[in-house]
Amino acid sequence: MKYTSETIDRRELTNTPVEELPCPSIWMDTNLAWNPSFWEKITSKTLMRLNPHWDIAKPENNLFPVEDVLVETEFNTAPDLKFDTETFKATFPEIGLTLSTRSSDNGTNTEISFSLNQIAGCKFSSEDAARTMQYWLPSIREYYRLHESNSFKHRCWRIFMDKVMLTMNPTQRRICGFMFKLTVLECLLIVILGVGWFYYGA
Repeated sequence: MKYTSETIDRRELTNTPVEELPCPSIWMDTNLAWNPSFWEKITSKTLMRLNPHWDIAKPENNLFPVEDVLVETEFNTAPDLKFDTETFKATFPEIGLTLSTRSSDNGTNTEISFSLNQIAGCKFSSEDAARTMQYWLPSIREYYRLHESNSFKHRCWRIFMDKVMLTMNPTQRRICGFMFKLTVLECLLIVILGVGWFYYGA
């Protein structure tokens, strides 16, 4: 396998050139200490919902219907999670995708990677996997970071993620984000009007 010490970062452009997308089987640093309790307790549904572009429906015959709105692909999958004291692996056999994390540097760092074994007849290609990973991997890292910090701010964000954000599909998250921005603009407008009236209205 190949290795890199570059920290995962969120890319801003959806149409990132293929050569700049995350590469399979490359271990990437998270700069977060290994916490086996987190990886032992994470559920398949939480892991999938951390992908900001996967619209996940209720399971049918033990399979989750998934629509990847980023690469416009639909499939059914039932992830298989495996954990030991120093590694975690989530395999999605229906699309040939595997997410892996492991302890490194004597537990002071956590590395993460993905791989894809192309399944005959499956529309989820290696490029699709790389494009969805450019957002999924940072999302997993940020969720992990929230759980590794015990500050009041991070505890509040953790509750918000678990109770609100991870219960929404991608469309609902976009609507929620738009409404939040609109509310902020409305509050700013009220403040501006209030200041203007206080200084000039009288």
